[in-house]
Amino acid sequence: MTAPPDITVATFNVSLSPNTQAALPAMLANPGSVNPRKIAEIIQRIAPDVLFINELNHDGSRASLDALHDNFIALSQNGQPPQNYPHRFMVTSNTGIHSGFDLNNSGSINTTPGSTVYGDDCFGFGRFPGQYAMAVLSKFPIREEDVRTFGKFLWQDMPGALLPDISGSPAANDWYRPEELAVFRLSSKSHWDVPVEVDGHLIHLLGSHPTPPTFDGPEDRNGRRNHDEIRLWADYIVPARDDYIYDDEGNTGGLGMGRRFVIVGDQNADPEDGDSFTGAAQQFTRHPLIDNTFVPVSARGGSDTAAFAGGLRVDYVLPSRAGLAILGGGVFWPASGDPLSSLVSASDHRMVHLELRLLPLLDEVVSGLQVNLDGDDVILAWSAAAGVRYSVWSSGSLSGDDWSLTSGVESRDDAGTASIRDAGAAESGRRRFYRVEAAFD
Repeated sequence: MTAPPDITVATFNVSLSPNTQAALPAMLANPGSVNPRKIAEIIQRIAPDVLFINELNHDGSRASLDALHDNFIALSQNGQPPQNYPHRFMVTSNTGIHSGFDLNNSGSINTTPGSTVYGDDCFGFGRFPGQYAMAVLSKFPIREEDVRTFGKFLWQDMPGALLPDISGSPAANDWYRPEELAVFRLSSKSHWDVPVEVDGHLIHLLGSHPTPPTFDGPEDRNGRRNHDEIRLWADYIVPARDDYIYDDEGNTGGLGMGRRFVIVGDQNADPEDGDSFTGAAQQFTRHPLIDNTFVPVSARGGSDTAAFAGGLRVDYVLPSRAGLAILGGGVFWPASGDPLSSLVSASDHRMVHLELRLLPLLDEVVSGLQVNLDGDDVILAWSAAAGVRYSVWSSGSLSGDDWSLTSGVESRDDAGTASIRDAGAAESGRRRFYRVEAAFD
């Protein structure tokens, strides 16, 4: 089994969503356009292998993504090395798709694209279809046949959904009428599970862009929706909580246990500050299957990723605990006075990036695990995979911080069986817990 390369995964809200449909094609057709050049230079300086983009207008084709790539990212900006992303993904967003209903309860419905009045009654706010859309750029192949999208999932189909009410009774959920809830989509843009293949090893890029938890009233309809958009991914990665989820093809269920994933995107929720619904961001930052041991920071200082509201952490790259290890990362926000600080004026968000090392998935390289006693010694044995290095850790408690590397020596036989002896572990008669870890040689 060959070790795959370390990779950099990034998310970037590029703010390339002008308010008219004609504006972005014209901007991206001109290689001298200032903001796309700044966006491209930031991308070139970080050089992520996989990049999730928020707020890039979509016209029903991949034209805007291709133009951003070909006219800016693939051309050197200020002497930076051009970046080539041969694998690209961009499909329909719920933004600007009119619902046919008065979703903001203004008393009127405007079905003519081009205004905020029109956008307020769309499944996701947009002055025209495709404003504020999403995209993926990758240096590694995307398994497009295995992509799952969740743009049509109905909010009311989430058990315990935080549907807004105006009566003061949480059980009423009466901001939206039954006929509106019958079509109301949870995702304000979409939720995408995009499998990226790195030398034969899959990473599921879980991308989304929940609605801002503002621009509403006491009913907090956007704050509640933001919370539940985040919750969809939090449930999707837990097999015990994913049975209600269905994708746009009608397939049910979530990701499954023990898969590599990276949650990316502008989540519009800060775990400590801002206007988000209570506990919204914590659904990620305190999730047991998400590795939150490393919080990216910028040269400017702190973990903020957005310039508005005094600075907030709303953009995330969150890897799974399974199959990935964080090597480092950061937020591209140069310190004041740095000549590069002028680049960030192109967007009110900053790129967040993590350097990741792929690790073997245990269900692929450990099977038939057995634990036996030999006097006071504990012996663990399992079927091992070639090209994989194993280590075993032990602890007296699952919840404690006293995990230590076992003192035994690993041995292997010709049949592919690995074993390790923890000398004297059973002598006290107390229960011991073991954790097997694997890494590519």
